[in-house]
Amino acid sequence: MYDEILVPTDGSSEVGDAITEALDLAAFTGGRVHSVYVVDTRDYNTLSDAKWLTIERDRTEQGEDAIAGVEKQAADRGVPIETEILRGIPHEEILAYADAHGIDVVVMGTHARTGLEHFLNGSVTEKVIRNTHLPVLVIRVTA
Repeated sequence: MYDEILVPTDGSSEVGDAITEALDLAAFTGGRVHSVYVVDTRDYNTLSDAKWLTIERDRTEQGEDAIAGVEKQAADRGVPIETEILRGIPHEEILAYADAHGIDVVVMGTHARTGLEHFLNGSVTEKVIRNTHLPVLVIRVTA
């Protein structure tokens, strides 16, 4: 069934519902949660190396904090967990991780933006849905 469950996190409090859902699903199925944080490398390719390294270090620290929070919640619930910080384009890294680790289902949050805001900001969740054969459980997050 769902033995390997992937829940990406961006470190925001809004994804808490998706994390809770992934942990609930793992507890119910006896599965393991995988949580990833992706340092988006697209935004900074025009910066100098010194500026990029500073930003990358800050983003990596944010990722470590985000992952630590998921690990704590999993430990509190007795759910096995694997975590990793990735670098690249978020939806591509999430999909590559899912393929490499035999993920059965992806649990993601979405802000359910529409119109111009959605067009301008895009959606990592939507890109994952459109580019995977895996089931994706989408949790609408409140902001």
